[in-house]
Amino acid sequence: MRSSGQIHLRNNERINALDGLNLLAKPAIQGYFAITIMEDAPTPIAELDQGPSKFDEFMEKNQKKLMILAGLIFLGVLGYVFMTGLEKKQAAEAGAAFMEASDEEALQKVITDHSSSPAAGTAAMAIAQLRTTDDDRTKALDHFISNYPEHPGVPSKLLELALIQMNASKNGDAEITLNKLIANENSTYLAPRAKIALADIAASNNELDKAEQIYTEVKDGKTHFSNVAAERLLYLKAKEPVLVKKAPENPPVTPTKQNEVTPPVEITPALELKLPEETTPPVTPAPTPNPEAPTE
Repeated sequence: MRSSGQIHLRNNERINALDGLNLLAKPAIQGYFAITIMEDAPTPIAELDQGPSKFDEFMEKNQKKLMILAGLIFLGVLGYVFMTGLEKKQAAEAGAAFMEASDEEALQKVITDHSSSPAAGTAAMAIAQLRTTDDDRTKALDHFISNYPEHPGVPSKLLELALIQMNASKNGDAEITLNKLIANENSTYLAPRAKIALADIAASNNELDKAEQIYTEVKDGKTHFSNVAAERLLYLKAKEPVLVKKAPENPPVTPTKQNEVTPPVEITPALELKLPEETTPPVTPAPTPNPEAPTE
């Protein structure tokens, strides 16, 4: 029989043989699986190009143009900032000059020196306020409205001009001015008042249906001028009162007490009128004619 030492040695030899086989088989197995994985992997459509990208090529070709464009943008931003600051400075100077102006000559100087600033339009509007006669004020208002149509004071001055024209019985010109006011984008508040003025003109021309239609439209609009339109409607439909002569009142009768004795009335005798006595003028006798002597 074999001894236990021999058996143990034999087992160690077998284990070492197996380990050697494992070491030899492991690279072969890994190579096999690697080949299998590569065969099963999808083939790429196109291999990546390792050269410069399209963006790099574009930048390289247009680098000078892009630098010029960037410079122009920088100059534009710089110019905008400069012009904005300059406009603010000029507006501040124009506003100060307007506040110091106290007569028409000074206001005219503001218009001349700061023609592109908002203060120029305000000065033109102030000149119209200084005019005393309707003709002079009308000319000043026409100048302001024509030369500064974007000024926020234009709607109120259009209404003022229309009222002046209505007072001068120039209803045709007033209608044109009022329609301009209604068409103005900044006249939302004053448009109902302009419509009332148009209705007033229609009523004065005996166009009562047209006037009633406009008054009703403004009244139903629920604006600040709705009450004014409602009052105009009442006057439009009112009829003239009929004058009735008042009957004369009887004079009051004073009651007399019973058993009251009326005192006698004294009658003053009439005065005797004495006519002057007629005096007969003395009659002078005619002279007695002398007989003529006989002639021989």
